[in-house]
Amino acid sequence: TSNMKLIVIFSALFGASLCLETFVGHQVLRIQTRNEDEVKKLQLLESLEHLQLDFWKTPSAPALPVDVRVPANNVQAVKAFLESYGIEYSILIEDLQVILDEEQQDMARNQQRERSSSNFNYGAYHTLEEIYAELDHLKAEYSNLITKIQIGKSYENRPLYVLKFSTGGSNRPAIWLDAGIHSREWVTQASAIWIAKKIASDYGKDASITALLDKMDIFLLTVTNPDGYVFTHTKNRMWRKTRSKQPGTVCFGVDPNRNWDAGFG
Repeated sequence: TSNMKLIVIFSALFGASLCLETFVGHQVLRIQTRNEDEVKKLQLLESLEHLQLDFWKTPSAPALPVDVRVPANNVQAVKAFLESYGIEYSILIEDLQVILDEEQQDMARNQQRERSSSNFNYGAYHTLEEIYAELDHLKAEYSNLITKIQIGKSYENRPLYVLKFSTGGSNRPAIWLDAGIHSREWVTQASAIWIAKKIASDYGKDASITALLDKMDIFLLTVTNPDGYVFTHTKNRMWRKTRSKQPGTVCFGVDPNRNWDAGFG
C-alpha cells in the first residue's frame, strides 16, 4: 500500500538521519578449511588488522566453517589470499547492506502493525524501549508470577532489568538466564522476551514449566548490554561490545562475554 511505502521510505531516511554506518559492498564469506595448515593460514589472516576483518565464526579446527565479514575495499585481496593457498570459500552474503536495509524495512512494517493492533509481535526485532515496555506489560499481565527488578545501570546509565518468575516462598533454588551479551546478535534479545512470555503463559498449562516453577525461581535478564544494543540501532549495526571508555586508549567497549574474572561461576 501507499502508506506502507511511505513508512519504509521514512524508515530509510530516519536511519540516515541517525548517521547509521553503512556496509555497502561488504561480503560475508564462508570458508571451509580441510587441515590444520589452512586453519593457521586463516589465523594469520585474522591477525592482519589493516584488513578490518570481522570473523563471525573464528578459525579453530578443520571441518568447522569460518564466516567472515570483509569490507568492500578488501574483498578482492582476501579472495586472492584464499585462492593462492587453495582454501575453499563461498559467498554467504553478497552485499551486507542489502540485508540490513531489508531488516530495517521489516522493523518499520512491524512497528506500523503493532501501532494499529496494540499487540507485541514476538517474531520481530524491537528497540530497547519497546522491549522494556513489553517487560512492564508482562509484569502487569502476570503479576502473580512476575516481578521486575532493576539490578543496576549500564555504563551509559541505562537500567538493567531482570524478570523474576516465582510462585512464592523464600531461599528457593533458582535458574539465571541472560541474553544480549553481544549487542548485534538481536535474535538473543528477541528470544529472551519470547521465553519470558512462554514461561508466564504456560505456567499451569505446561507440565514441565509448572513443575519447574513450583520448585524453583527463574531470573531472566533480557538485555545484558543495553548500551551496545542501542548503538546497533542508532550508529553501527555490527557493533558487538559494550560502550565503556577505556583509559589510555581511543578504543570503546569490551566484549562482555570475554570479560569475567578467572574462575567465574
